[in-house]
Amino acid sequence: MAKFLSGFGVATAVWLLVGTGLALGLGWGPPEPEVIEDEEDVVVAETETAPTEPTTRRRRRARRGGGESGGTESRAETPRGEATTGDDLREGEMRTIDGEGTGGEAQLTGAQIDAAFDGAMPRIRRCFVLAAGDDPVSGRLTFGLRIAGSGSVSAVNLSGPAAVTTGECGDCLRTAVRGIQFPSFDGPEMVARYPITLE
Repeated sequence: MAKFLSGFGVATAVWLLVGTGLALGLGWGPPEPEVIEDEEDVVVAETETAPTEPTTRRRRRARRGGGESGGTESRAETPRGEATTGDDLREGEMRTIDGEGTGGEAQLTGAQIDAAFDGAMPRIRRCFVLAAGDDPVSGRLTFGLRIAGSGSVSAVNLSGPAAVTTGECGDCLRTAVRGIQFPSFDGPEMVARYPITLE
C-alpha cells in the first residue's frame, strides 16, 4: 500500500508540472499588463488575474480643447442653414361648411394676432438664450400656427435659422407660442403665420 501511495504522489506531481508547463507555453497563464499611450496621458491597465490581487481597469480621460481636432470629447455642431420643425398645420385639408348649423365664418384680424404675440414676446425672447452655439443668429423666423375658434393654439411650427428652430430653443419657442390665448371667434380653425426678424 505504501508503494502505491508513493507512486500515486509522484505521478500527480509529474502531471502537475507537465500541465503547468503546457499552460504557460501555450499562453494560458496570466496576461501581461497592457500599456496604452496617449499624447497627454499614459495609463497602465491590467486585466483580472486572480481574485486576491487588486486590479486596475483602463481609464482614458477626455482631453478638453487644444489640437486641430478639438480633443477627443465630441461636441455637437451648431446647426447651420434653414429648418422647418414642429407640427403639420394641415393647410391642404378641405374645409367643410355646415350649411344648416349656426357656425359663422369669422376669423382673427392681423391686429388681434399682433396683440396676442406682443403679450407672449417676453416668453419668446427668453427662449433665444437656449439657441445652439455661441454665434449670434440673424435672419427671419416665422411662426406657423393653427388657431381654433376658442382662441387656443392647436398646432405650431417654426421656419427659419436651424440654430433656433431645432433643439431646446425650438422646443421652448413652440411651447411659448402654444401657450398664447387668442380672442375667440365664430368660425372654423384658421392658419396664421407670424414672422419676426432676428438681428
